[in-house]
Amino acid sequence: MTDAIDISVKMGNLKFKNPFVVGSGPTASRLDQIKEAEDNGWAAASLKLAIDPYPYINHPPRYRWLKRKKLHVFTAEKRLRPEEALKLLEDARRETSEILLFPNITYDGEDYQGWAELAKRFENAGAHAVELNMCCPNMSFNLSATGERTGKATGASLGLDLNELPKVVKLVADAVDIPVIVKLTPEGGLIAQAAAASLKAGAAAVGGVANRLGIPDVDIRLPMDSIYRLQDEMTLSCLSGPWIRPLALRDTYEMRYYLGDEPFILGSGGVSDLQSAVQQIMVGADAVWICTETMIRGFDWLPKLIDDLKAYMKDMGYSGINDFKGILHKNIVSAAGLTIHGGYAVVDLDKCNACGLCWNIGHCPAIAHPDNITVINRDVCPGCSTCVDVCPRQAIDMVEQ
Repeated sequence: MTDAIDISVKMGNLKFKNPFVVGSGPTASRLDQIKEAEDNGWAAASLKLAIDPYPYINHPPRYRWLKRKKLHVFTAEKRLRPEEALKLLEDARRETSEILLFPNITYDGEDYQGWAELAKRFENAGAHAVELNMCCPNMSFNLSATGERTGKATGASLGLDLNELPKVVKLVADAVDIPVIVKLTPEGGLIAQAAAASLKAGAAAVGGVANRLGIPDVDIRLPMDSIYRLQDEMTLSCLSGPWIRPLALRDTYEMRYYLGDEPFILGSGGVSDLQSAVQQIMVGADAVWICTETMIRGFDWLPKLIDDLKAYMKDMGYSGINDFKGILHKNIVSAAGLTIHGGYAVVDLDKCNACGLCWNIGHCPAIAHPDNITVINRDVCPGCSTCVDVCPRQAIDMVEQ
């Protein structure tokens, strides 16, 4: 029975009833959203980012969901004032009974002590844990990436600074009695080292945001037009959604590989179904932040995902999340450690209709088409298998030599 399968996870003394957390963002900014998330079985919610003092970049949201590419992009975003976030937390604690609540905070003042004071305010308001935003790219990191100068390091900029980051984490960890979660940026390629520094400074858990800054497609015939509605200019956009999964999996993998088995890691990036959720756990995540998918689909798809997860675990013989957490590490090796088998491609002429797609593979010396018949020379076939992937009729297979 799937009812006997335990999908709960523990972060210190804090128990998640399942590994799914609403990621900090627009779907965790109102009380009705928090209540709906709890009603649909989400284990926790990271509240919308609160910044103290009032942020220097704070606009009404401008988003695009580029459906064909499964890419979500945004430039402008509205953050919460501390007073708004504190009221949201207090109201949510009063109106909910099970869901864990993690305020996501940034201090933007002149000294780091403000981080500790802000975290303490949220602890006193009933937070189950506090989440330090060391990841948001649309703050000082956006400014520096576009060539502007700023004297303050916030969000991703601070998350990349291995000297200053642990100072903030230690101040907060020393100031509160609830767990401290550090949400880190993958920008700069230091996420594993930043995670280690955060844990050493007293964090109870770390995780990655997966989002990257980038430039989405523009119309090359109208290059000065913005792709955003109700916004004139382009800027570097925060990119998220299913397209980012391979990079997000790498982020979690790097943290788990570097940190070892014990630290609690939250993974994120393009999780939208059973496959992508299990993949995050298999590369090392204890729990999973999900933000973009809740923006597109709301919260009510989680019960099916939970049912699917339990059924999958039953089929695989897993009784708990730890049974498959990090197992992909056993099969991920360096390029030097690969075992490569000899082989070649063969074509089934009964299935091949001579469409010509494999004839145009630019790097392949093995495929010819005399009299419009596909012929593969096994003696020079490199064994790359590109022809198998481009064939629309499944007429080509690889044979191990």
